[in-house]
Amino acid sequence: MQIIAERKNKKLTPEQLRTFHTYASIFAFSLMGILFAKLFWNLVQPRMDFYNELWAPAHLLVNGQSPYETASLNTNLPAAWFPMAIGFFFPLGWLSEETAQYVWFIFCILELGVIVHIAQGNKRSLYNTVIITLLSLFFPSTLYHFYIGQISITVTLCLLLAVRFAQKDRQWLSAFFAALAISKPHLALLTILGLSLFHYQNGKLRSLFAFWGRVSVVSLALCIPLFIAYPNWIPDALHAMTQNPIWSYPSLFVLFQRYFDAWGILLWICTSIVTIWISQSLWKKLPPVSATYWSLSLAPLVSPYVGSWDFVILLPLLTFTFANLDWKRKIFLVIFYAIAWVQMAQIQALEVSHNHYFWWVPLWFLGISALLTKLNPSTSTVLK
Repeated sequence: MQIIAERKNKKLTPEQLRTFHTYASIFAFSLMGILFAKLFWNLVQPRMDFYNELWAPAHLLVNGQSPYETASLNTNLPAAWFPMAIGFFFPLGWLSEETAQYVWFIFCILELGVIVHIAQGNKRSLYNTVIITLLSLFFPSTLYHFYIGQISITVTLCLLLAVRFAQKDRQWLSAFFAALAISKPHLALLTILGLSLFHYQNGKLRSLFAFWGRVSVVSLALCIPLFIAYPNWIPDALHAMTQNPIWSYPSLFVLFQRYFDAWGILLWICTSIVTIWISQSLWKKLPPVSATYWSLSLAPLVSPYVGSWDFVILLPLLTFTFANLDWKRKIFLVIFYAIAWVQMAQIQALEVSHNHYFWWVPLWFLGISALLTKLNPSTSTVLK
C-alpha cells in the first residue's frame, strides 16, 4: 500500500513532462494526419497546379527536355515556379502523375505537422497540438492548397527552418532552405529581408554578403539538374514566367487598383513601404523566430501576386499565438477563426466566386493575433 501511495504522489519532472508532450503531440498529429489523408484522399485533383508547375517540368526534365516548355503535355498554365523547386523535386518526374500527386499530398501533410510542431515553441503540448492541427488541416486555404497541389506549405516550412538554422549558426543549411523558399519569392520576401537584417546585426556587411553568397551558391547548385538535362532552359524559363495570365489576385495591389484606379498603385507602394518597415522593426525588437511568424503573415500584404492558397503562410503565427495564450483567449481565437472559416466557406460556395474576395483574410488574422497578443501578458513576455 505504501508503494502504491508513493507512486500516486510521484509527479513527472518538467523535463519528463516536456518529453511526454513532445511524443504525445507527434503521435496525435500522425494519427490525425492519417485520418485526414484517408478522409480527403479524393480531394487531390489531376491537371492542377502540381501538374502545371512541378510534375510536368520534372517529367520533361528527366526525359532530357526543356522543363519550362510544358505545352507538349497540355498544361493549363505555363510553369512559373522558380527552378530551385524543379531541381530539388525532379525525382517526382520519374513517377506517374497520379502517384506523384499523392506523394506530394502526403508530403505536404507531413510538412504541416512539422510547422505545427515548430511554431508551438516551448508551449508545445498534446492539447495544443490537437486543437491547432484541427485548425490547420481544415483551414480553407489548406484545403485549397491540397486540392490544387501547391508548394506554399513547403515554402513556409523552409523559411522557418532557414531562420532556426541561422540562429544555430548552421549557415549552409540555413542557406539551403532559404534558396528553396525563394522558389516563391513573393512569399519569402519579408522573411529573407529579416534574415538579411539578422546577419547584418550579427556581423555587419561581411556576414550579410556571406549570407547572400551562400544562398546564391545553393540556388545555383539546386539548378544543376536543369543544366545537366537541358542546358538551354533559361530562355524558356524567362518566357514561361512572363506568360501567366493576369487575374484578380486577393492582394492589396489588385484591391487598390480596383477601387482607386491609377492612384491604387501609389497607395499599394505606400502600404508596402509601411509593411516592410513594420516587419524590419519587429526583427529588431523580437527574437528572430517570433519575428519570422509576423513576417510570414505580413508577406501577402506586399505581394502583388498571391492566391488564397498562399494564406497557409498565416498558420505559423496562428499556431504560435494560440500556443502562448491563456485558455480564455484561446477560446476567443477559436471563435474568431470560426467566423473567418464560415465567411471563407460562404465565399467559396458562391455561384460566381472570385479569388480576390479573400483579400481580407491576412488582415483578419494579423489583427486578431496582434490584439490577443497585446492583451495577453504571458504572450507579451514571450515576445520580449
